[in-house]
Amino acid sequence: MYIQKLYKNGNSVAVTIPKQVLRELDLRDGTKVVVEKRGQEVVLKSARKVKAPGVDAKFMKMVDEFMLGHEDVLAELARK
Repeated sequence: MYIQKLYKNGNSVAVTIPKQVLRELDLRDGTKVVVEKRGQEVVLKSARKVKAPGVDAKFMKMVDEFMLGHEDVLAELARK
């Protein structure tokens, strides 16, 4: 368990994630996450792992591999 402090970041409030947790979950700077509220808990999940209804796991794996293999190109397209 880690105790982290919330801090002001512009008009929002942010929290840091310990480096060890980032490594274990294969998250890094710029990774999109899904934030869910479950009762009194907040759960973060990698947006790469969220599956749309009706999309099979094999297809999602292909999409993940494509996105990881072409991150630079996709980032450049997103800037345009």
